[in-house]
Amino acid sequence: MPKVEEYIKYLQRKQYPALFGGGTQAALANISRQYGHLETSETVQEISLSSGERSCDYSIRIDCKTNQYVKEYWLELDEEACGSLPITPCWFVDASAVRPGAKLTWLREQVMPKLLSEEELRSVWPVFEQCVSAMEGRVAKLYQIGVMAGRQDRRMRLFLDDMKPCDILDYLAQLDWPGDLRRLCALLERLLPYADKGQFIIDFDAAETGISKKLGINFGTRAKKQNDIEQFLDFLCTEGLCREDKKADVLRFTARYPSHTPYIQNDISHFKIPFEKDRILGAKAYLRQGNVPYVRTSAYETPVLMNLEVTSRCPLRCPQCYCDLSSGRDLPLDQAKYWLDEAAKWGVRFVNLSGGETMCYPHIFETVKYAADLGMETNIAVSGYHFGEPEIRRFAEAGIGDICVSLNGPTEEVNSLTRDGYELAVHALESLKNTGFPRTCINWVMHDSNADTLEEMIALAEQYQVLSLRVMVFKPDASHQRKSVPSKEQLVRAAKLIKGYKGTVSIEIESCFSQLRALVLNSYFLNCNVGIERGCGAGRDAVSINVEGWITPCRHIELEEGYQNLGDYWKHSEVLRKLRRMDEDKRKPCADCRFQKNCLPCAAVNLKLRGEIYMGEEGCGLGNISCNS
Repeated sequence: MPKVEEYIKYLQRKQYPALFGGGTQAALANISRQYGHLETSETVQEISLSSGERSCDYSIRIDCKTNQYVKEYWLELDEEACGSLPITPCWFVDASAVRPGAKLTWLREQVMPKLLSEEELRSVWPVFEQCVSAMEGRVAKLYQIGVMAGRQDRRMRLFLDDMKPCDILDYLAQLDWPGDLRRLCALLERLLPYADKGQFIIDFDAAETGISKKLGINFGTRAKKQNDIEQFLDFLCTEGLCREDKKADVLRFTARYPSHTPYIQNDISHFKIPFEKDRILGAKAYLRQGNVPYVRTSAYETPVLMNLEVTSRCPLRCPQCYCDLSSGRDLPLDQAKYWLDEAAKWGVRFVNLSGGETMCYPHIFETVKYAADLGMETNIAVSGYHFGEPEIRRFAEAGIGDICVSLNGPTEEVNSLTRDGYELAVHALESLKNTGFPRTCINWVMHDSNADTLEEMIALAEQYQVLSLRVMVFKPDASHQRKSVPSKEQLVRAAKLIKGYKGTVSIEIESCFSQLRALVLNSYFLNCNVGIERGCGAGRDAVSINVEGWITPCRHIELEEGYQNLGDYWKHSEVLRKLRRMDEDKRKPCADCRFQKNCLPCAAVNLKLRGEIYMGEEGCGLGNISCNS
């Protein structure tokens, strides 16, 4: 789980001049000093949309895993209070266990004394009980209870759970709310088209004399998509409740790609319209950072993985090979180091070294060590050529991550249908086992000719004490052919086998084999193959450097644009823009497939076979698979 300091660093990597001023930056620095070590699943920044003020109040969610009644609480840090240390927080406590008719002894004796003095609590408790009693038949539970701890007049702030407008008006009438219900009703009707589920969370202060004139009307936008947020901000601008410059910065905030290490994503938690007696006081937005599963995004802010093609030389001649092995080139060491420096600069976590045959590269050990010294995990694929125990020890000393042995069959007969070098691969596995290397993998490319030997491949992996078996999709070969695609029946059998396997080998399906991932991660209720990594990662989470020293989206998408700066390429590449919008151009069979939201097939297939980038892989049988498969 990310720490508060990591959320703040992610927030500060982009500038939002209309939202945050110099005081905000100083406040964030103090928040990081006092609370930076806390782990949290989300933070929220409260901003005013209607005023020229550039400040924010910062909230941190704290999960309570052991409390029977309170599942979470929030620390709200007013920017003004963050000007010096220590910071005095306001508290907002999960109150979903507070329901009409329920015993509230736990709240009165265990929770509230930590927030209010006994005198303050005694004076407000009768009004609080009236507020809970009036919920009967209108709203099932409270949402939160808050206390503005840093303020002189400390009251209990109540947040009622989602309510329909008619129930809100009846509830406030029963509590003799000292405001204009007719004007409030008109406001709710105007907001209703934008509110998620047509409901609102209202908040107010409870004091000895009753509830406050001032209300907060809280709600999220329908569907929580970027265009929904934009439409509501347009409405607020039209009503004079949002400045145009703030609208622009909020949309930049929500459109931002997430970070991957750790995973942090932006969205809007909710909006609030403060309303006092008979008038609107303004509008606020609550900018959230966290893991937001319902917000779909097309790429990470920086790449997670870089593939480095170090050589095009190889002594083998595999039938499935996609490389042009005629040139016999090596990537110059200075270029390899340049791109590794770029990768480290832009936050790449993993570097895959590929070929050709990687063991033909004269600088292979130096390259591994250089990447490891930069803090990146370096993985290598080998065929077994010129590879044994001495090489394994040198790789271990250099700081290698995974060593992946390429093998397509449990026997030489099966393997030779698509790969060369069976004996070399088996010798490599034996050597890795003998040295006790802990991170051995097998790269197994699935074809129609070997799909039915998956169970035997798993047994072979167990025999050699392999950490993981990586199931990979067959990409077009060097002549742009793809004639051994697994059938629908083979995909279904493989998925069933992977789902049921309980052994020692981790079976991993590469993201670009999205069809198989969609099957394996499917259930009767939902499909977990979602997010950026649900399918083809070219330009979404990965880039590649070819043996010529040029950057491309993927080893299989050989489209060079001349960039020599990874950051500029990731932000401005037209090819990457097309790849990130690939699923907006759905063609058959993808357009009719029930898995279309949970699958994104390899983009190189259509590019090499049809000369286009689109979502619609011909020959894929996934669309014909029933819901119960």
